[in-house]
Amino acid sequence: MISIANSGVLIVGQNLRNQVLLEEFVRKLGYEVVRADTMSELKTMVHRTYPLPARFALVDITGFDHTIWELCGRLNEVDVPVLVISPRQSDEVQQLSYSHGAQKVMEKPLVMKVLADTIHGFMHSDE
Repeated sequence: MISIANSGVLIVGQNLRNQVLLEEFVRKLGYEVVRADTMSELKTMVHRTYPLPARFALVDITGFDHTIWELCGRLNEVDVPVLVISPRQSDEVQQLSYSHGAQKVMEKPLVMKVLADTIHGFMHSDE
Protein backbone atom coordinates (compact mmCIF):
# COMPACT_ATOMS: atom_id res chain seq x y z
CA MET A 1 0.00 0.00 0.00
CA ILE A 2 1.04 3.58 -0.59
CA SER A 3 1.82 5.25 2.71
CA ILE A 4 1.22 8.90 1.94
CA ALA A 5 -1.40 10.86 3.87
CA ASN A 6 -4.74 10.88 2.04
CA SER A 7 -3.66 7.94 -0.08
CA GLY A 8 -7.09 6.44 -0.52
CA VAL A 9 -9.40 6.42 -3.50
CA LEU A 10 -12.92 7.61 -2.79
CA ILE A 11 -15.49 5.53 -4.65
CA VAL A 12 -18.92 7.13 -4.95
CA GLY A 13 -21.95 5.31 -6.33
CA GLN A 14 -25.37 3.92 -5.51
CA ASN A 15 -25.16 0.49 -7.13
CA LEU A 16 -23.81 -1.77 -4.38
CA ARG A 17 -22.58 -4.43 -6.81
CA ASN A 18 -20.62 -1.88 -8.84
CA GLN A 19 -19.25 -0.34 -5.64
CA VAL A 20 -17.94 -3.72 -4.49
CA LEU A 21 -16.41 -4.48 -7.90
CA LEU A 22 -14.69 -1.08 -8.06
CA GLU A 23 -13.44 -1.44 -4.49
CA GLU A 24 -11.92 -4.85 -5.24
CA PHE A 25 -10.34 -3.52 -8.43
CA VAL A 26 -8.79 -0.49 -6.72
CA ARG A 27 -7.52 -2.57 -3.79
CA LYS A 28 -5.84 -4.97 -6.24
CA LEU A 29 -4.04 -1.93 -7.69
CA GLY A 30 -2.60 -1.39 -4.21
CA TYR A 31 -4.65 1.54 -2.94
CA GLU A 32 -6.81 2.05 0.10
CA VAL A 33 -10.50 2.63 -0.55
CA VAL A 34 -13.07 4.90 1.08
CA ARG A 35 -16.65 4.44 -0.10
CA ALA A 36 -19.70 6.66 -0.17
CA ASP A 37 -22.69 4.53 -1.17
CA THR A 38 -25.33 7.22 -0.69
CA MET A 39 -25.70 10.94 -1.25
CA SER A 40 -25.97 11.38 2.50
CA GLU A 41 -22.63 9.64 3.12
CA LEU A 42 -20.94 11.76 0.48
CA LYS A 43 -22.46 15.00 1.82
CA THR A 44 -21.26 14.17 5.33
CA MET A 45 -17.79 13.36 4.06
CA VAL A 46 -17.25 16.44 1.90
CA HIS A 47 -18.78 18.93 4.34
CA ARG A 48 -17.47 17.60 7.66
CA THR A 49 -14.22 15.78 7.04
CA TYR A 50 -10.99 17.63 6.44
CA PRO A 51 -8.65 16.63 5.13
CA LEU A 52 -10.57 14.06 3.16
CA PRO A 53 -9.18 10.54 3.49
CA ALA A 54 -8.88 10.33 -0.28
CA ARG A 55 -6.48 11.65 -2.83
CA PHE A 56 -8.69 10.89 -5.83
CA ALA A 57 -12.43 10.24 -6.37
CA LEU A 58 -14.26 7.93 -8.77
CA VAL A 59 -17.84 9.21 -8.96
CA ASP A 60 -20.45 7.06 -10.72
CA ILE A 61 -23.27 9.53 -11.31
CA THR A 62 -25.83 6.83 -12.17
CA GLY A 63 -28.99 7.30 -10.12
CA PHE A 64 -27.93 10.52 -8.39
CA ASP A 65 -29.88 13.74 -8.77
CA HIS A 66 -28.42 17.14 -9.72
CA THR A 67 -26.91 17.65 -6.24
CA ILE A 68 -24.10 15.27 -7.21
CA TRP A 69 -22.62 18.16 -9.21
CA GLU A 70 -22.41 20.39 -6.13
CA LEU A 71 -20.56 17.63 -4.31
CA CYS A 72 -18.18 17.09 -7.23
CA GLY A 73 -17.50 20.82 -7.07
CA ARG A 74 -16.82 20.55 -3.33
CA LEU A 75 -14.33 17.73 -3.93
CA ASN A 76 -12.60 19.95 -6.45
CA GLU A 77 -12.48 22.81 -3.91
CA VAL A 78 -10.63 20.61 -1.42
CA ASP A 79 -8.16 19.45 -4.11
CA VAL A 80 -9.51 15.94 -4.63
CA PRO A 81 -9.40 15.20 -8.38
CA VAL A 82 -12.61 13.67 -9.72
CA LEU A 83 -13.16 11.11 -12.45
CA VAL A 84 -16.85 10.99 -13.38
CA ILE A 85 -18.24 7.65 -14.52
CA SER A 86 -21.28 8.13 -16.74
CA PRO A 87 -23.82 5.53 -17.89
CA ARG A 88 -23.69 6.93 -21.43
CA GLN A 89 -21.81 9.37 -23.59
CA SER A 90 -23.44 12.76 -23.43
CA ASP A 91 -22.26 16.26 -24.18
CA GLU A 92 -24.40 17.54 -21.31
CA VAL A 93 -22.81 15.15 -18.79
CA GLN A 94 -19.34 16.05 -20.03
CA GLN A 95 -20.10 19.77 -19.77
CA LEU A 96 -21.56 19.40 -16.26
CA SER A 97 -18.65 17.21 -15.18
CA TYR A 98 -15.95 19.59 -16.32
CA SER A 99 -17.77 22.69 -15.10
CA HIS A 100 -17.92 21.14 -11.62
CA GLY A 101 -14.24 20.29 -11.47
CA ALA A 102 -13.97 16.80 -12.95
CA GLN A 103 -10.61 16.10 -14.54
CA LYS A 104 -11.86 13.17 -16.62
CA VAL A 105 -15.11 11.53 -17.73
CA MET A 106 -15.37 7.84 -18.61
CA GLU A 107 -18.44 6.17 -20.05
CA LYS A 108 -19.70 2.71 -19.21
CA PRO A 109 -18.74 0.04 -19.89
CA LEU A 110 -15.36 0.88 -18.40
CA VAL A 111 -12.17 -0.32 -20.03
CA MET A 112 -10.33 -1.64 -16.99
CA LYS A 113 -6.82 -1.10 -18.37
CA VAL A 114 -7.64 2.55 -19.09
CA LEU A 115 -9.22 2.91 -15.64
CA ALA A 116 -6.15 1.38 -13.97
CA ASP A 117 -3.79 3.68 -15.88
CA THR A 118 -5.95 6.69 -15.01
CA ILE A 119 -6.03 5.81 -11.31
CA HIS A 120 -2.27 5.32 -11.22
CA GLY A 121 -1.80 8.63 -13.01
CA PHE A 122 -3.93 10.54 -10.53
CA MET A 123 -2.47 8.81 -7.49
CA HIS A 124 1.10 9.60 -8.56
CA SER A 125 0.51 12.99 -10.17
CA ASP A 126 2.52 14.99 -7.64
CA GLU A 127 5.49 12.67 -7.30
